[in-house]
Amino acid sequence: MRGRSILAGVVIVIINFLSSLPLYAQIDEFPLAQQYVEGAIKAIHEGRWQDAETILESGYDFASASSDLSYLMALVRLQLAGPIGSVLESIRQAKMTDRWHRYSAESASFLEAQTLIVLRQFDQAQQILKSLSTSADVVYLQLKILALRNAQGEFSQLFSKAVLLYPLDPRFAALYFSYMKDKVPSSQDTKVIPLLLSRLPALQKADPLLSILAVPFIQDTAEKRRILEAYRALGNDMLPVLPLALDLGVIDEKNAILELFRYKTLNTSLVRRVWSLLRTNESRQIFSQQLSVFSGTMTEDSDSDGIPEVEVGYSNGKLSTYQYDANQDRIPEIKVLFEQGLPKEGHIAPFEGTLDVQVFWDSYPVVEKFTAGDLTYIPAPSSFNYAPFTLKALVGSYPDVSVLFPERESFVPRLTERALISFAAKIIRPGTIANDAIETIELSNGIPLRAVETQKGRIVSILEFSLGKPTLQRLDMDLDGRMETIRRFPSTIGIVDSLNGLDYRNKFVVVESDWDGDGIYEYKERVR
Repeated sequence: MRGRSILAGVVIVIINFLSSLPLYAQIDEFPLAQQYVEGAIKAIHEGRWQDAETILESGYDFASASSDLSYLMALVRLQLAGPIGSVLESIRQAKMTDRWHRYSAESASFLEAQTLIVLRQFDQAQQILKSLSTSADVVYLQLKILALRNAQGEFSQLFSKAVLLYPLDPRFAALYFSYMKDKVPSSQDTKVIPLLLSRLPALQKADPLLSILAVPFIQDTAEKRRILEAYRALGNDMLPVLPLALDLGVIDEKNAILELFRYKTLNTSLVRRVWSLLRTNESRQIFSQQLSVFSGTMTEDSDSDGIPEVEVGYSNGKLSTYQYDANQDRIPEIKVLFEQGLPKEGHIAPFEGTLDVQVFWDSYPVVEKFTAGDLTYIPAPSSFNYAPFTLKALVGSYPDVSVLFPERESFVPRLTERALISFAAKIIRPGTIANDAIETIELSNGIPLRAVETQKGRIVSILEFSLGKPTLQRLDMDLDGRMETIRRFPSTIGIVDSLNGLDYRNKFVVVESDWDGDGIYEYKERVR
């Protein structure tokens, strides 16, 4: 409540300031923009990021006057997990405006590089970093790019310099331990590792997790156990180190399982690692029981960059939602809703010529229908399978462990307009005779056979096709129940392409109408 009161006060001050200006004054918008900037900074310092976003949105009309405003908007959106596209848009607006007070073009470029790394656009990020002054922040991001690219040789070479330049910065040691934990050390690494371990007592004061990350590099098992026990005794979060603690006997199997399932967001690799370390059937049964009632989110980070591409929701052990964000822009390419643990409805975002499609499954992976815009595509029963993932046991084997996890398929059919038409037995779309009319097109192998338009269940148009081309259409134009009008289409040779076959509505050449119902067409017009 206090946060909202402060926000309201900031906005009122800004409004009063604006209203006090004479109508005829030539206003320099920069001071006005800075009013919003200062209000947002105050909210950020107090941890009220949502309020900061509200303040900045209120003043965004002044974004062309202050780079600070756009820069802060990018920073806030990144913090609040907004779409990455909007973050980049704000950064580039700040750089284009190029009018700074609190921040600088260099800080905007650095934020842009950070954002591009999230999108895995490493070449662009590297180019930006090269243009900036050398600093610990810049070198750290350069090392992060090399780690994400798995360029171990270049990583070790740059790190051997960075570790000497920035000896008190714990981020470098954390990055090194995280990346190198499963790598074979080079000759450069054999010199770096002892140096980092010697610095641990000082560095872990700033980052308590650092000593845990260093455990795989320590040879003495007793020392490893001592570090973990000390970490646990301080009441630190055990989730990141649970497999290690279990493996070293710092925590027993039952307590490790109970500790694991206290959390509502879990990473699949960690869950599977704990499962693999269980030695007894009793422990596996406890694990399976805990998992069977799990409600929360499982994430998957296949490229190990700390940003999950997959998020899967569970309710009492049953699948409820699935999201896949391939390029990590925070706009999922695939979203699926489950019913009784099985996929029921999904949204497939457009990509390189594909459609923005809603898919409805009959019994996964058999599709009941697709919708794209105002068109509905209905395949023949059991004729079209669409499976963006395969359901497999999260750990162990089914049915011993009943909880399933969607494993992405390497090849998924592209949902183009041509593909949907080719599998459709029917296509339903809005009609043209009346506002609430519906047209149903019947097809065979993607070729139209007949199109019927209805209004409230009453037929108002029937169109016949020959070899996929429209020939004659009968219509009830005045909606009196009698088809008094016919449209004739040009006769041409050959089967029409399935895509063009649906583009027939304005292709008729002759219209005839019998308005009085005497069988004589009083009105006739050649349209083209």
